[in-house]
Amino acid sequence: MAQDARQRWQQRYDAALAAGRVRDADFTTLSGTEVAPVYGPADESAVENFERIGYPGEFPFTRGLHATGYRGRAWTIRQFAGFGNAKQTNERYKMILAEGGGGLSGPRASDRSRAGP
Repeated sequence: MAQDARQRWQQRYDAALAAGRVRDADFTTLSGTEVAPVYGPADESAVENFERIGYPGEFPFTRGLHATGYRGRAWTIRQFAGFGNAKQTNERYKMILAEGGGGLSGPRASDRSRAGP
């Protein structure tokens, strides 16, 4: 059964690769060693509770939402930009986006209700 999990992951990864959903990037270390798309024990059944870790793209998603990990989608760099009043925050968001930024985070109305009066 444990080998089935690895095979399921490999099939999903191969399908993503064939569909072009893996970035064309250099997946090697600084010393030129190729980095495998996923690492894990050769025999998952030998590792107690391995199903609690799972493979990328599988429940409980401890190794990411996508079978391709960050080979398919690059890291999102979050920038907290909310400060001042609403107008200043909006101007800051627009400036960040104009400069090519993304992954914006800011205060939500629900954050204010937890902060107190």
